[in-house]
Amino acid sequence: MKRSPRQRTLYVLSIAFAAAPFVFALIRAFSSRYDLRMLWMAMAAFVGASLVMVVGRARRRQRAGMLGLAAVALIAATLLAGWTAYRLGATAAAGIWPVSFVLGFCWASSYALDALSRPRTV
Repeated sequence: MKRSPRQRTLYVLSIAFAAAPFVFALIRAFSSRYDLRMLWMAMAAFVGASLVMVVGRARRRQRAGMLGLAAVALIAATLLAGWTAYRLGATAAAGIWPVSFVLGFCWASSYALDALSRPRTV
Protein backbone atom coordinates (compact mmCIF):
# COMPACT_ATOMS: atom_id res chain seq x y z
CA MET A 1 0.00 0.00 0.00
CA LYS A 2 1.28 3.42 -0.93
CA ARG A 3 1.76 6.25 1.57
CA SER A 4 -0.18 9.47 1.25
CA PRO A 5 1.66 12.81 1.11
CA ARG A 6 0.83 13.36 4.80
CA GLN A 7 2.23 9.96 5.72
CA ARG A 8 5.40 10.63 3.72
CA THR A 9 5.83 13.93 5.56
CA LEU A 10 5.46 12.18 8.91
CA TYR A 11 8.01 9.58 7.81
CA VAL A 12 10.56 12.24 6.83
CA LEU A 13 10.00 13.98 10.18
CA SER A 14 10.53 10.63 11.88
CA ILE A 15 13.91 10.26 10.20
CA ALA A 16 14.85 13.83 11.14
CA PHE A 17 13.99 13.22 14.80
CA ALA A 18 16.02 9.97 14.74
CA ALA A 19 19.06 11.73 13.29
CA ALA A 20 18.92 14.71 15.67
CA PRO A 21 20.46 13.02 18.77
CA PHE A 22 23.48 11.91 16.76
CA VAL A 23 23.86 15.32 15.13
CA PHE A 24 23.74 16.98 18.58
CA ALA A 25 26.25 14.47 19.92
CA LEU A 26 28.67 14.93 17.03
CA ILE A 27 28.50 18.71 17.33
CA ARG A 28 29.25 18.34 21.04
CA ALA A 29 32.10 15.91 20.38
CA PHE A 30 33.84 18.17 17.88
CA SER A 31 33.28 21.38 19.82
CA SER A 32 34.61 19.98 23.11
CA ARG A 33 37.76 18.22 22.01
CA TYR A 34 36.15 14.83 21.47
CA ASP A 35 34.04 14.49 24.60
CA LEU A 36 31.90 11.49 23.62
CA ARG A 37 29.58 11.42 26.65
CA MET A 38 26.67 12.85 24.72
CA LEU A 39 27.10 10.24 22.00
CA TRP A 40 26.84 7.51 24.64
CA MET A 41 23.80 9.27 26.11
CA ALA A 42 22.17 9.29 22.65
CA MET A 43 22.83 5.56 22.29
CA ALA A 44 21.41 4.88 25.76
CA ALA A 45 18.29 6.91 24.96
CA PHE A 46 17.91 4.93 21.74
CA VAL A 47 18.13 1.64 23.63
CA GLY A 48 15.58 2.81 26.22
CA ALA A 49 13.05 3.99 23.66
CA SER A 50 13.60 0.92 21.48
CA LEU A 51 13.01 -1.49 24.33
CA VAL A 52 9.73 0.20 25.21
CA MET A 53 8.57 0.19 21.61
CA VAL A 54 9.48 -3.46 21.08
CA VAL A 55 7.89 -4.61 24.31
CA GLY A 56 4.84 -2.42 23.65
CA ARG A 57 4.60 -3.70 20.08
CA ALA A 58 4.41 -0.22 18.56
CA ARG A 59 3.81 -1.46 15.03
CA ARG A 60 0.59 -3.21 16.02
CA ARG A 61 -0.82 -0.39 18.13
CA GLN A 62 -3.69 1.83 17.14
CA ARG A 63 -3.12 5.55 16.91
CA ALA A 64 -4.88 6.18 20.22
CA GLY A 65 -2.44 4.01 22.18
CA MET A 66 0.63 5.46 20.50
CA LEU A 67 0.66 8.59 22.67
CA GLY A 68 0.82 6.56 25.88
CA LEU A 69 3.52 4.30 24.50
CA ALA A 70 5.54 7.30 23.33
CA ALA A 71 5.26 8.84 26.83
CA VAL A 72 6.62 5.66 28.41
CA ALA A 73 9.41 5.59 25.81
CA LEU A 74 10.23 9.21 26.64
CA ILE A 75 10.53 8.42 30.35
CA ALA A 76 12.63 5.29 29.77
CA ALA A 77 14.94 7.01 27.28
CA THR A 78 15.39 10.05 29.54
CA LEU A 79 16.20 7.95 32.60
CA LEU A 80 18.62 5.72 30.74
CA ALA A 81 20.42 8.68 29.14
CA GLY A 82 20.67 10.45 32.51
CA TRP A 83 21.99 7.31 34.21
CA THR A 84 24.58 6.95 31.43
CA ALA A 85 25.73 10.53 31.92
CA TYR A 86 26.20 9.98 35.65
CA ARG A 87 28.09 6.73 35.00
CA LEU A 88 30.42 8.56 32.59
CA GLY A 89 31.32 11.16 35.20
CA ALA A 90 28.95 14.05 34.56
CA THR A 91 27.96 15.80 37.78
CA ALA A 92 25.82 18.81 36.86
CA ALA A 93 22.21 17.67 37.23
CA ALA A 94 21.01 20.97 35.76
CA GLY A 95 22.73 20.01 32.52
CA ILE A 96 22.25 16.27 32.50
CA TRP A 97 18.47 16.07 32.80
CA PRO A 98 17.50 18.67 30.18
CA VAL A 99 19.88 17.08 27.68
CA SER A 100 18.57 13.62 28.56
CA PHE A 101 15.00 14.85 28.11
CA VAL A 102 15.75 16.29 24.66
CA LEU A 103 17.45 13.08 23.55
CA GLY A 104 14.55 11.00 24.87
CA PHE A 105 12.03 13.33 23.25
CA CYS A 106 13.74 12.95 19.88
CA TRP A 107 13.65 9.14 20.04
CA ALA A 108 10.09 8.92 21.35
CA SER A 109 8.89 11.38 18.69
CA SER A 110 10.71 9.46 15.98
CA TYR A 111 9.05 6.18 16.92
CA ALA A 112 5.61 7.77 17.27
CA LEU A 113 5.85 9.59 13.94
CA ASP A 114 7.03 6.41 12.24
CA ALA A 115 4.04 4.50 13.59
CA LEU A 116 1.67 7.25 12.49
CA SER A 117 3.20 7.33 9.02
CA ARG A 118 2.29 3.72 8.27
CA PRO A 119 -0.65 3.11 5.97
CA ARG A 120 -3.70 1.75 7.75
CA THR A 121 -4.56 -1.85 7.13
CA VAL A 122 -8.21 -2.72 6.93
